[in-house]
Amino acid sequence: MKIKENSSPLDLKPKCKIVNIGIPQDVALKKIQDNLIKGNDIAVGFMDTEDNHIELKVPANQRHFWSPKMHIWIEEEDGETSLSCVVGPNKGIWNIFILFYIIAIALTIIGIILGFYQKHNHETPYYFWAVPIGLFVLFGINTAARIGQYWGKTQVSQLKSFLSMCIDQKI
Repeated sequence: MKIKENSSPLDLKPKCKIVNIGIPQDVALKKIQDNLIKGNDIAVGFMDTEDNHIELKVPANQRHFWSPKMHIWIEEEDGETSLSCVVGPNKGIWNIFILFYIIAIALTIIGIILGFYQKHNHETPYYFWAVPIGLFVLFGINTAARIGQYWGKTQVSQLKSFLSMCIDQKI
């Protein structure tokens, strides 16, 4: 088993890939499915058999605003089974972050354009103030995401332990 960390410290949705988990794809999927059907207080989720995708999340009674979801893909290639996973926030939270990023970037770019327009017309370029304000907002959004990752860290460990239990290997 070889773990490849595919994420950088700047990633808001960490990812990893485990090459050669030591069991065939169908066995791994069956083990995860059996553990999900059996029910437990570690993780709940669903499995899409068409693209071998599994979505894990913490049980409803343990969820909070920053609770993570783990998306898992199990693929078999050249006789080796690999497991890829991405950990991220709830779709609603992720969409809010994307919306705020788009708004902050758009306002910053508009501020730059209008600032150059004012400067070109020999006016005081007040719109250039949008640049540091936009960067401050982007920094704030990123900080909020890091706080969310910190608050969801124990639940990520919980999801990883469920997956480890299912495939009988430490992740």
